[in-house]
Amino acid sequence: MSGGWIRRLWPFLMAHRRDLIVSFGAAVAGLAVSAFTPVVQKVIIDDVILGRRRPLAPWLALLVAAGVFQFAVAHVRRFVGGRVALSVQFDLRNAIYERLQRLDFARHDDFQTGQLVSRAGADVGLIHTLLAFLPLATGNVVMVVLSLGVMAVLSPLLTLVTLVVVPAILWIAIRLRNTVFPASWDAQQRAAEVAGVVDEAVSGVRVVKGFGQESRELQRLAETSEDLFGSRLRALRIQARYGSALQAVPALGQVAVLAFGGWLAIGGRISLGTFLAFSTYLFQMVGPVRMLSVLTVVAQQARAGAERIFELLDSTPVVVERPDAAPLPAVTGGIDFDDVTFGYLRSEPVLRGFSLTVAPGETVALVGPSGSGKSTVSLLLPRFYEVQSGRVRLDGVDVRDVTLDSLRRQIGVVFEESFLFSDSVGANIAYGRPEATDDEVRAAARAAEAHEFVAALPEGYDTRLGEGGLTLSGGQRQRLALARALLTDPRVLVLDDATSAIDARVEEEIHATLHRLMQGRTTLVVAHRRSTLRLADRIAVVDDGAVVDTGTHEELLARCRLYRLLLAGPGAGIEDVVTEEEDDDVPPVGGITPSAWAAAGDGNPVARARANVAGAGDSWAGGGGGGMPGGDRMAMVSATPELLAAVAALPATIDRPEVDVTRESEPDPHFSLGRFLRPYRLPLVLGLVLVVLDALAVLAGPALVRTGLDRGVAGGSTTALWAVSMLFVAVVLIDWLVVWVQQR
Repeated sequence: MSGGWIRRLWPFLMAHRRDLIVSFGAAVAGLAVSAFTPVVQKVIIDDVILGRRRPLAPWLALLVAAGVFQFAVAHVRRFVGGRVALSVQFDLRNAIYERLQRLDFARHDDFQTGQLVSRAGADVGLIHTLLAFLPLATGNVVMVVLSLGVMAVLSPLLTLVTLVVVPAILWIAIRLRNTVFPASWDAQQRAAEVAGVVDEAVSGVRVVKGFGQESRELQRLAETSEDLFGSRLRALRIQARYGSALQAVPALGQVAVLAFGGWLAIGGRISLGTFLAFSTYLFQMVGPVRMLSVLTVVAQQARAGAERIFELLDSTPVVVERPDAAPLPAVTGGIDFDDVTFGYLRSEPVLRGFSLTVAPGETVALVGPSGSGKSTVSLLLPRFYEVQSGRVRLDGVDVRDVTLDSLRRQIGVVFEESFLFSDSVGANIAYGRPEATDDEVRAAARAAEAHEFVAALPEGYDTRLGEGGLTLSGGQRQRLALARALLTDPRVLVLDDATSAIDARVEEEIHATLHRLMQGRTTLVVAHRRSTLRLADRIAVVDDGAVVDTGTHEELLARCRLYRLLLAGPGAGIEDVVTEEEDDDVPPVGGITPSAWAAAGDGNPVARARANVAGAGDSWAGGGGGGMPGGDRMAMVSATPELLAAVAALPATIDRPEVDVTRESEPDPHFSLGRFLRPYRLPLVLGLVLVVLDALAVLAGPALVRTGLDRGVAGGSTTALWAVSMLFVAVVLIDWLVVWVQQR
């Protein structure tokens, strides 16, 4: 996308065309006036003070008017330009969220939460920073162009001396751009990894605290943050190397103007007013050139962020509606899986020739060993994933031939993990039917045996739940999820272990209710416990991605050895015993199918990105399941081979933070900002000293020019002029070193 990110960002800018024009217009107008201010000063010196040919008052009034005008347009530029930047930031975040809502399960499986948070937060923030700079930067460009034009009219020879620094500035800016972008990209990848570690630890805080692993998680965060620290410090080193030079070169141009322009003035080749005008122009250009060094870095960071954002916005779902897809009419509930093959990775199918027919109104339970593909079947019926071969039909209609909304409206799904939103209980139940009445919500809760515990909550159905519903027990969350599905009154019900976290008494009550509610509905039950089998009219035994037998409980006990082995396993579960015909090469370990999980890879984003680019052909074929392979692939979607080569060519990250993580993480009852900063007081003081030295060097420039003017030009002394010029060179070189150390 290199070179195209600005074009992609343009529609977001055009959505705020009026504010954009006002902000850029104000910046250009204000700085254009600045470009002509030194001409007025020249007239005052040459024609008013020295020549006494013009009155002073009109020219002073013109300078005052110019100052007032510049103040007014600067205010407009800052306010309106800031509003444009915030508006584009708002639109980009909404576009990211809208895209995420439109992506299917396969694409969501490809994302890490930390990467999404980073793109919607930090990356969008980088674009906001760039847009906040742009109006002023554009005005500065106009001012520089106009200034060079006026300078060429005043003294072509002195203008040529000034322009000698332009090629050097361009070369440094290009080098800065080419190295800062890959360094910034790598740093942003590392930042996203840190966000992922934090998100994971916060989301799993109960597990972390339950096993007493707070120190372990802190250490994991510290290790990931060390990589981020090293990557960002490497980027700062690159910026210091070129950024300090980018600031020093224009200052050397000022020295050349002082020396050569002063010599021309002493010889009478230019007027004193022209010399001062040139000096003023060069000092006016110092700010824009310094901004150029900052803007070059910010632009490359924004480019890295924009490419990551637009890669996300360009992501397309695997599951899409066909152009001729028609709404699915009301169904009776007949389900047909016809020779279905599917894998989260195309090269590793989970279902192989899966075939199953469910009659309208029938309840069928799927049983089988862990990793046999039972839960995957439940995800294909609502077309959360696309089959690789075969057909899935509902009432004889291929689910790929109908619109997704009409299909999913007639299927109620209760997932194994019962997710609830941070909203009221009633809103969670009514999520699938926001227009449902309170009576309908309560009826659904009663059907799921949830009304009793909901009524006992402090505010009943208006009680707000914590994040993910963690303020409720697992069984309570499952009952609310079941009520949510029942409220939509679906013709087809898919239950994936919907009562696994519910105690035996409540499960019996729910099963009794379900028996009643299932009358006239087609129900597909993924069974993980023996008790669930009592709901089924028929049971399908699944092994190695295919149906090996179907029948009633009694029929399967009599003829299906695998079914007997499943029921003979310990506890209430029916997944603990696997078939003897296991693959000797890759046996399931602890109920896990190793082939369904991708290798984690190392912690190096470049190495992982290289692997993802190399394997893109297979990895994009099918996506991964919830918690399935591919979690790292989309983290690196913007990693082109050229970018990876540029990152690999960067210097190694050798810096590590000198922080005692153990000491800093210990509780401190006497904590204060001063105590916290005490270990860093020496670097902070050194940084402050460097800033002061840089400021003094900048202030020294005009003072040296004035000294050269007074003692050299006005006094007609070339010796004094050369001495001041050499002192100016020394100040510039010292400031170059100061800025380089400061930015490191």
